[in-house]
Amino acid sequence: MRAVLIARGDSGVPHPLLHDVAEAAPGPREVLVRVLAAGMNRADLSLKTGHFRAMTGSGPAGVAGLEMAGEVVGCGTDVQGFGLGDRVMAMCSGAHAERVCVDERLLMRVPAGVDVLQAAAWPAALMTAHDALVTNGRLARGDHVLVQAASSVVGIAAVQLARLLGAEQVIGTSTSADKWERLRALGATLAAHGGPTLEAAVREATHGHGVDVVVDHLGAPALAENMASAAVGARIVSVGRMGGTAGAIDLDLLSLKRLSLVGVTFRTRTVDDVAALIARMLADLAPLLQGGRFSMPIDKVFALEDVAQAHAWMKSRQQFGKVILQP
Repeated sequence: MRAVLIARGDSGVPHPLLHDVAEAAPGPREVLVRVLAAGMNRADLSLKTGHFRAMTGSGPAGVAGLEMAGEVVGCGTDVQGFGLGDRVMAMCSGAHAERVCVDERLLMRVPAGVDVLQAAAWPAALMTAHDALVTNGRLARGDHVLVQAASSVVGIAAVQLARLLGAEQVIGTSTSADKWERLRALGATLAAHGGPTLEAAVREATHGHGVDVVVDHLGAPALAENMASAAVGARIVSVGRMGGTAGAIDLDLLSLKRLSLVGVTFRTRTVDDVAALIARMLADLAPLLQGGRFSMPIDKVFALEDVAQAHAWMKSRQQFGKVILQP
């Protein structure tokens, strides 16, 4: 089968390259999925594989990709929840290939009426956004929410979910004014630049209250403004560190406002951890997903053999929504 591997040329610089690799049989609790579409994520730009070791199936080693949607074409001896022909989606390692082996505990059924491009765009964004907003951010109806880097894929998901789950104000930041209208169309009540002016904008939008939940993708550069914009008792959830990993913390402000600063990642989660996360997410979101109330903008679709162009497009930071690969 064809799969994207990370190769190193004579220069030693890593780059994605399509190869023919052997197709593995699924293990006892694994399902073999024919990939119909695969999502691209910023983690793919690190040009590493095996990001989530616990979510790596028994397929060939070193295959890129972190999420996909497709059709079940084989089942291990102990699989009970899925059968041939089922439409499924998952966050899993090795997704940028024609087929992938996935532990059945990581699989989700694609809701009726949802096309394969949408399904491939959902797993990582929905799982990350729900875990940040609800599990760690303890989002309550009527809360005010700030999403830093809201035009990222996880940011787009967080903006929509916050509104659908009852947030009063959803403030999204982006460095691109061109993307503000698109964020507002998806549910942001205010779209703005981050930086020194953000606290004043938040205070005005929330009538002096501040934000109760922050979903932050920027890291170090946004830490001070997140804390300044936060309400008493707010929860700041560090989802990404795109702008840097080390920043100073005003411990007096942290204590004065009784803030919770929570870090999240999938890299240290077990399969059972992820299965529990999926169950919590579907318990909250299944009616929204089945009812068509959530959608992810599809930015561009590339053929699997054009994976290098897909990487280049993502590196340009022009996208709004999901970049998809199709075998």
